[in-house]
Parts: sequence; structure tokens; C-alpha cells
Amino acid sequence: MSVFDLSAGESGIIKSSALSGSAAARLASLGIVAGKRFTVLAFSLFKSSVLIGCGALRLGIRASLARRIEVEKCE
Repeated sequence: MSVFDLSAGESGIIKSSALSGSAAARLASLGIVAGKRFTVLAFSLFKSSVLIGCGALRLGIRASLARRIEVEKCE
């Protein structure tokens, strides 16, 4: 399951990421790493991006990147 598969308001824990290069480095520098809990806050019009919240951080991620981040859904 990826970040993009969750619905708005659902939470998950990041298991792994298939990202590399600058995208992976940027997310890691913001604290979006394996083991971190986050919440999907909203999707953009036509679901081209997703807004996630992780602690005090609010971050918009493109759909193509969100599909590469594997998560485990929290109940």
C-alpha cells in the first residue's frame, strides 16, 4: 500500500521508499523516513498531489512520488 492509496484523514507509518536521488534526500531532510507516522490531510483537484502532515510539518507530494512510498495503515 502506498501513501496515495490512503484516504484523507487516515494515518500510516512509512515502511520503505523506492525513491532515489534528490527526492529521497529532500524527504529525508524533512524527516519523512521509515518508521515515521503521518496523516493524509487532503488531495488536490484531480488527485494530482497529496498533502500530508507529519508532526508540525505539512508537505505536498506529487502523486508519482506518493505512489513510491510504501506505508502500513494505522487503525
